[in-house]
Amino acid sequence: MNEPQPNSQPKINLADFFQRFSTQVLWHFTGYNKLPDKAYQILNLILGSKTLKAGSTTGKIIMPNGKDRWGYRHSCMCDIPFRDLRIHMLRYGQFGIAFYKRPAITRGNFNPVLYVHRDNIMFQQIDGLLASIEAEVRSNPELAKRLQKYLLTIGGYVKRSDLIGKIEIDSRLDDSQDNNFYYEREWRSLNDWTFDDSAIAAIMIPQEYRNQFHQLWKERFVNSSLISSQMVEAL
Repeated sequence: MNEPQPNSQPKINLADFFQRFSTQVLWHFTGYNKLPDKAYQILNLILGSKTLKAGSTTGKIIMPNGKDRWGYRHSCMCDIPFRDLRIHMLRYGQFGIAFYKRPAITRGNFNPVLYVHRDNIMFQQIDGLLASIEAEVRSNPELAKRLQKYLLTIGGYVKRSDLIGKIEIDSRLDDSQDNNFYYEREWRSLNDWTFDDSAIAAIMIPQEYRNQFHQLWKERFVNSSLISSQMVEAL
């Protein structure tokens, strides 16, 4: 009898089966505050340019002393399992692209956002620390410039707000996103990402857009799953 060859089968990552709060893809949706046709247009612009661009909005942290700390422009994706996308799509629309996480990390430079409660003692300590550091480097323009670049980078990846807000108690929280943003499980990159089609795991559009999508792209995305957004409700 032949002995089984060692390592003849790829190893299974058990986390893929047991840790269902995370997935192997990151979703980018295009419909925030947009009508469906506009969201569809933006989706096609991303696919046509093969580039996920940093948006025009900059990161912003309001410190305990009320001072704004700004961050770089960034592009956003979310790490949410398919069955839980519904609440995210209520805000960000039904048009999205799922990118495999590995190329998004290694080539797109995406990284999870750091969520910090607004009353965390870390921010209380940083307030005074930053004020003293900035006062000291003010006379050194080059050092001040490097400090500013560092703070902008941190501002691009950190979110500060209320992590204990209860949506079921205060209905305003869900609309404002000032308190329940943590559930977006956001990832950010501070750079534009020019991607290959092989990085696309799936494309989501409403069923009624499927025909025009196929007419536009022909066979280009045959290796990517085309998902009807209505399936999120059905499954």
